[in-house]
This record gives sequence, C-alpha cells and structure tokens, in this order.
Amino acid sequence: MTSRGTFTVELRDPLWGPIAVSGGELAVIDTPAFQRLRRIKQLGFAEYVFPGAVHHRYLHSIGAMHVAGRLADQVLGSAPGLDDGDRARLRQLARLGALLHDIGHPPLSHAAEALLPDRSLLYVHGEPMGEGRASHEDLTRKLVADSPLSAVIDDAFGDLDIEADDVAAIIEESPGDRAERFVVGGRDFWPLLHGMVSGEMDVDRMDYLRRDAYFAGVEYGHYDTSWLISNAVVLEDEGKMRLAIDLRALATFEHFLLARYHMFQMVYFHPKSDIYDAMLRAWLGSVGDEARFPADPRQYVGCHDAWLMQRLHESRDPWAKRVERLEPYQLLTELRTDQDLAAKDRIRDALEQDGVHALWITAKPVLSKYALKAPKDRTDPLLVVDKRPPIGRQRVHRVEQVTDLYSRYERTLKLERVYVAPEERDRAKAVLAGL
Repeated sequence: MTSRGTFTVELRDPLWGPIAVSGGELAVIDTPAFQRLRRIKQLGFAEYVFPGAVHHRYLHSIGAMHVAGRLADQVLGSAPGLDDGDRARLRQLARLGALLHDIGHPPLSHAAEALLPDRSLLYVHGEPMGEGRASHEDLTRKLVADSPLSAVIDDAFGDLDIEADDVAAIIEESPGDRAERFVVGGRDFWPLLHGMVSGEMDVDRMDYLRRDAYFAGVEYGHYDTSWLISNAVVLEDEGKMRLAIDLRALATFEHFLLARYHMFQMVYFHPKSDIYDAMLRAWLGSVGDEARFPADPRQYVGCHDAWLMQRLHESRDPWAKRVERLEPYQLLTELRTDQDLAAKDRIRDALEQDGVHALWITAKPVLSKYALKAPKDRTDPLLVVDKRPPIGRQRVHRVEQVTDLYSRYERTLKLERVYVAPEERDRAKAVLAGL
C-alpha cells in the first residue's frame, strides 16, 4: 500500500512544469472545498481587458505549494536543531499552508470581498470569530480549522503529527493557542512558516506575480525566482526562527517588490476591470443582505463565479444588469497630480449639479503590507544577512536598513478615477471642460 506521504502523482503546470503531489496532499486537493477553486478566476474581471487571464485559484494554490516546497528545502536544510522527522513535518506544514491559503476566497476573487457574511456568523470550534464583516482570511480559517476539510487533513497527515488547526495557525497572523506546536528544540519556527506563506517574501506572491503576468500576457510580474530562493536562509532572532536572504540577493528582492507594485498599476488596478468591481459593490449597496454569501462552510463551497453570475442574472437591479450585459460605466477622467486631486471636490460638485451620476474609485498600489506599517509596528521583519563584511563576522540587518526602496515609495502613486454611464459621458465631458 502506498503511503500518503509518498509522491503519487505529477501535475503539469504551465508555469513551473511538473509538480509532485503526495497522496495526503491529493486527498486535500480532491475535497469539494479545494475543488471549488477551479471555478474561481484568479483575477476576477481582468479577462475583459486581458483575454488570457482566465486562470483560477486552484492552479495558483498548487503552484504556491510547489514553491513552498522549494523554499522549505532551501531554508530547513540549514536550520539548527532539526532531525529528519522535524524537517519533514515543517516542510509539510509549509506546503499545506501555501496550498490552503486562498481556500476561503469568494467568487471573482477580491471583487466580491464585500459580499462576505458577518464574522459573528462564523464559528470555529463553537466560538464566534468576532465582529464586523468577514474577510477571505476568516473564511479560510473556518474552512481549514472547522469544516469537513479539517477531518481530511487530520487523517491524511496524522503520521507527521500535523493537525488542521496547525495549518490554520500558519495562515493566521498569530499562532494563538497553537504556539507550542511550532517550537522545536526550544526554537519557535512559527515566524518562519508564517513568513513563507504570508510574509514579506512569501510563496503566495512568488507564484501569483509570475502566473498572473504569464496569463495576462504582460512582463511586469517577472523576477528571478531561482536566485531569490537559492539565497534564502533561516536566522534565529531571540529564539524565533525567521526567513532571511543573503545580502547578495537584495537587488533581486527589490525587483520582486517592484514587480508587485507595477502589476498593481498595470493589471490589478486596470481602469477597465476596476469598474466591474465597483459595480458589484454598488449592486451590494443597492440590494443589501440578499446578496450576501452564506456563512455555513458546506453552503459556501457551492459559491463560485458561475453561482454569483447566476445571482446577477436573476436580479432586477440595474447594477447587476450592467455587469451581466458587460455595459460598464466608462472612465471620464483620472486625477493623478496634486493639482488634479485638489480639484476633486469641485469636479464632484459640478457633476452633481448637472445631474450626472459618477462612480469614484481610488487606486493606490503599494509595495507590500509591511511597507505600509510604521517602523515600530514591523514586528515580522525580513532579515538580511551579510556573510562577507569587510570587518568582523557576518552581520544581520532588517531589510529596511539595507535598502532605500521603502523610503522611496513611502509616498506612492494615488489615482482617483471618475466613471460615468456611457449615455452621460459627453455631457460629463462638457461639464469638465467648463471648469
């Protein structure tokens, strides 16, 4: 009988080539919760601008798992105090965290985030998740930790002492009451695993930047993956094991961050796909809670792109009809400069006075979530090691101490886009011309 940990199948990926998948991983992939990702486009409405961008979160998640395996092989080989069993367990945890990091994503990816249920309706092991609108991370935690998927994880990886709650803890921003599960030989490996799955140099971005660029037919998302991974190391930081890179790969890391920044400018915030997201949110504002996704995980597994488009088809709301018929509002103007942005209120008032309804969308690409944090709040640093200093032993720095990229992009580009109905565009242009 084949062990669940033995590689049993090889999946062919257009980006990474052959990807080896174990029996246990295949059991997770074959669950309804994961198979749902086949029916959720990675880039939502972007296919209306980039016709090739019809790839889905299913393949992205498998690709992220593959990259996590490569990165884990690189960094765990040099990690102190680990035996073969420890390395196998930590490697598998990294792969599972990457595989399942997007499992809670709503249909049409980020476009439908506003349709998620309230957190008070989501329970994990009998405890409500809190208040406010749920995020896709909340749905991910629910599906991984407390749904039929959880039992599959427990059964498939029990021989490695891996539980579904361990995988959920890696994806979360804190290990919570699972912290001791990541301590090996007195060293805490949770920061390393979390950083690999959702950190400043994570496998999520390593996959989606190149994958999205490939399917969209653009060049912005490319960076040197192999060099970045081959220069990754693990460093101990006051008992916590953290992901780090060799100083010689700093330029590659900067390129990695800039690839994301430019993909946001040119693809993710493209004005022709952005408006569909805005109209979907307008539909929600118009019809209210009837558009919400269910909180029950068994029902949520049935929510995918086609399901949502059917809801739009059945709705009589004019916003729903515009989305379904591909009749979006059209871009009237973009406010880019400080002078333009200062005129925002004047433009808004003039359009309203003339009876022109407008949708306003703010697009602000950023380098990363880490870059947005104030220095005192950066508790999850990416470390950079200089192994060949001119004097003394190797030196360790936080990444922002050895690159000026963060300070250079502190004031990032901010766009305000104004959209109007096609039938009102000429009148709206006349209003602007008279200002």
